[in-house]
Amino acid sequence: MKQTYHTILFFTFCLLFFACQRTTEGISPEELAKRDSLALHVGVMPVMECFPIYYAQKMGFFTEEGVDVSLKEYLSQMDCDTAMQNKRVEVGYGDMIRALQMTEEIDVIAELQGRMSLVTARSKRIRQLKHLNERMVGLDRLSTSDYWSDKLMERAALEQTAIYRPQINDVQLRTFMLTEQLLDAALLPEPYASVAARKGNRQLFSTNDSMPSFACLTVARQTLSDTTRVGQIQRFLNAYSKAVDELNGSTRNEDSIRNILQNNYALEASIADSLPWPTFHHVRKPKAENVDIALQWLRKRERNISSKRRDSLICNRFVR
Repeated sequence: MKQTYHTILFFTFCLLFFACQRTTEGISPEELAKRDSLALHVGVMPVMECFPIYYAQKMGFFTEEGVDVSLKEYLSQMDCDTAMQNKRVEVGYGDMIRALQMTEEIDVIAELQGRMSLVTARSKRIRQLKHLNERMVGLDRLSTSDYWSDKLMERAALEQTAIYRPQINDVQLRTFMLTEQLLDAALLPEPYASVAARKGNRQLFSTNDSMPSFACLTVARQTLSDTTRVGQIQRFLNAYSKAVDELNGSTRNEDSIRNILQNNYALEASIADSLPWPTFHHVRKPKAENVDIALQWLRKRERNISSKRRDSLICNRFVR
């Protein structure tokens, strides 16, 4: 019986190996490299704002729009930004606060509705914002989460220095540290705020649609001088919109959604099946007032950001 099992396993491996071989049969490494160079490389993170991108890839919407998209996955905004600056991606999930601090070769092409929540560890007895005094709040510094940490200190009538802010850029690691009670609290995007809440931790605050949103899509400015790339980006955004419409409707593919949440977002099956389903937003024109809010906050943090950088950040070429 054991020998039969090993034989079946061996032949299964062989079939998979040769199937993979056939997909590139007759294609030289140079041709494969050329095909990759022609694809639109998009930096993404496992956050809900990026879910329509994952879904569009899974459902073949990019192919339907006639654009070859290669997704590059990162677990931190810093890594996503670095990929953009080093020209490993042409388009990337971004943060207006961080984009302002990057070189003037990076533009914002669309605004996304990003949600940020403060979740406190279940064992820490933090039931009000004022209880955060002298507590450790995990975040990524000089970013959206850091911005909201200051705003929450204002609400609690606490000094900005009242909390300790360990910089934990990896969003999945930050969630793990909170759920394992290694942090007193953390600022988390979705779906990780909901994941932490389902594990018994307390959600004290969440942003909503009436509050500033700094989530965005960024593009390397040199990309905009390439008409082929510009066309790819427009078709990419068309596919994003198609994914949003399907995800908000009754025809969404639940199996594909579950697969993405488990494989790309690293969620347990039971949690993936019980997450509250959000209403997704189409990409929209970046709001100048949100950029101004980000700029003013950075200046309060003594970051020397010029007004010229603010004026050059927004690109209205794709979303109007």
